Amino acid sequence: MKTPDQRSDSEPLVPPGVVTESDELSAAPLIRREPYRIFFPLGVALAWAGVAHWLLHAVGALENYRPIFHAMTQIQGFLMCFAVGFLFTMIPRRTGSRPPATWEIVTCLCCPIGTSVSAWLGRYGLAQVFWLVLAATLLNFIVRRFLDRRSTRRPPNSFVWIPLSFAMGVLGAVLTASFAVLGADYAYLHTIGKGLVLQGMFTGLVLGVGGLAIPLMTRGQAPADATHAATDKRERLAHLACAIILICSFWIESEVSPRIAYSMRSGVTLLALVFGAELWRLPTNPGSNRRLIWFSAWMLPLGYGLAATWPQYRIAGLHVVFIGGFALMALCVSTQVTLGHGGDMKRLAGRPWQLTLLAGLLASSLVFRVAMEIDPARFFTWMGWAAAAFLGATLAWAALVGPYLLARRA
Repeated sequence: MKTPDQRSDSEPLVPPGVVTESDELSAAPLIRREPYRIFFPLGVALAWAGVAHWLLHAVGALENYRPIFHAMTQIQGFLMCFAVGFLFTMIPRRTGSRPPATWEIVTCLCCPIGTSVSAWLGRYGLAQVFWLVLAATLLNFIVRRFLDRRSTRRPPNSFVWIPLSFAMGVLGAVLTASFAVLGADYAYLHTIGKGLVLQGMFTGLVLGVGGLAIPLMTRGQAPADATHAATDKRERLAHLACAIILICSFWIESEVSPRIAYSMRSGVTLLALVFGAELWRLPTNPGSNRRLIWFSAWMLPLGYGLAATWPQYRIAGLHVVFIGGFALMALCVSTQVTLGHGGDMKRLAGRPWQLTLLAGLLASSLVFRVAMEIDPARFFTWMGWAAAAFLGATLAWAALVGPYLLARRA
């Protein structure tokens, strides 16, 4: 058996599919060993914060609704908590490295809350400061684990999207703040920055993590570690080119044509998922959760394609991405992580009623959210139904995974 130092640059450190656990990870407290246990519930709590006030406004219990707060809290709160919980849990096992430090966990717990509270108070610049701190902390964690000489695994090629995704988020936050300083003549900076933060960043995260998670979770096929071989270098360059096209699409949306921009996003997501995650392959592992993960990935190119086809209803198309793609994927991937760590493979291979209810409620929420755009005369009626269905889906999720999140040991 060769040691890591004796291997060539083109050989993986560990065969695909092998998970290693460092001594530091094994000995760590439960919250550092399995940080998803606290980040997933926080994400759902922030989802309630971002959506419940829409329901309260629709029934007349709250005077106004706050679309900017809603968008920031859903993307930079709800979805980012699920992303952090997944990455903090997966990366130490993928690389055989140490778990996140306590200060990293505390920082990444506080920042989404700070972002959401600041957005509610109308302090949007401060909200982005909290998000930038979270991005810097998480990016430092990821880079250090993958570059650590003690790590026994390398990331797959698709992971070039991970730092690029956070770069998109940072660039978007900076552009948004620049608009506030420079004035109305630079309104286009706000449009570009908002798109990078609310669409580009999480799209990139899905494309990056999806290259590992989708084949593994739906077909039991772990992608090989990246090497210095010429074929791997070409694949990473292809991912980089797709990321550059995705970033440019936000400038094109603002300055040239929304239809062209959404077509570019649809094409990029389709290429990255089909070739990076082999999304054209049907799930082979049993279980409705795996099929929902596969289905949610297809919603990204579909939603962007709908926005390109009918740009006058682009908000409806974007919510195919947000609800059918991002939200469904976050809830189902977190279900896979939680049940997998809980050791309940029988339930993962089955069709729990909670998952059926979750899927039905999210589908209903998506239909109602689309109706808000095509039937503006009953905008607030549809808003109430969309919010209620979405919150109901999170309750179905909690009913399924709650006992496993609260269990002291797997």
